Amino acid sequence: MRQFFNGVKFKITAAICVSLLLGIFIAAVSENGTSPLSSAAGNVLAPLAEVSRSISEKMKDFRAGFVSSSTYREEISSLNDEIESYKEQLVDHEMLQHKLHAYEAFLDVKEEHPDYSFLPATVILRDASDIYSSFSINKGSDDGLKINMPVIYGKHLVGIIKELTANTAVVFSLFDPTVSVSAYEIRTREDCYTESDTLLSSQGLIKLSGLSRSTPIVSGGIVCTSGIGGIYPRDLIIGTVTQVENSETDISAYATIKPDVDITSIVDVFVITDFKGKTD
Repeated sequence: MRQFFNGVKFKITAAICVSLLLGIFIAAVSENGTSPLSSAAGNVLAPLAEVSRSISEKMKDFRAGFVSSSTYREEISSLNDEIESYKEQLVDHEMLQHKLHAYEAFLDVKEEHPDYSFLPATVILRDASDIYSSFSINKGSDDGLKINMPVIYGKHLVGIIKELTANTAVVFSLFDPTVSVSAYEIRTREDCYTESDTLLSSQGLIKLSGLSRSTPIVSGGIVCTSGIGGIYPRDLIIGTVTQVENSETDISAYATIKPDVDITSIVDVFVITDFKGKTD
């Protein structure tokens, strides 16, 4: 066998095989422009390239989706800004409506009582725990306000200034036990005065005292300020009689009255700074 591999025939045969393989190699190079090794490597790496292209396309879609989400966020933010703007406009509209109602009611008082001097004010603070419904307004001593100046809403008396700072004032309402107003009932013209206590205040009522046992005042009667004492001008509306009772301690009678405006919700008021008959 060793002689066969060392023989001339084997060597010639081997040379021919090598020549054939070399020819195939040259033909392959000249036909494809790449070497067999490169072709083999290309065949191996082709699936990886396809995967890479697929991932690249998906990343493009993801980036497009990301940009789209960012755009949506900007649009949502813009819409939220518009909603806030509309809310502010609505608040301004509601505040203007409240002021309009207050000023319309005020004009009637001004026409009927040209001797009154007024200062408009806005309620800025309420104490929810205060059963007497006191409130603070945005005007004070620097605006010319003084203690015991009456506060009105339209033709209705709602309270009196009891505390002052330079820029604010605290108004004690008609429900406060420290507030007493000389009054009369418009049909009978009977004189009386207001009082209050914790129980009545919790019910939104005021006591009308000083009535005679035989008082002709009945439910539905309207009670106004009498002007006696010079603190409150005459004819401001205090409220409407809800019932009349005989006193259990003396021969007098009393009534309960309910204010005709909701003192707990008013926003704009007027302070009467001066009027004919006012005592300092």
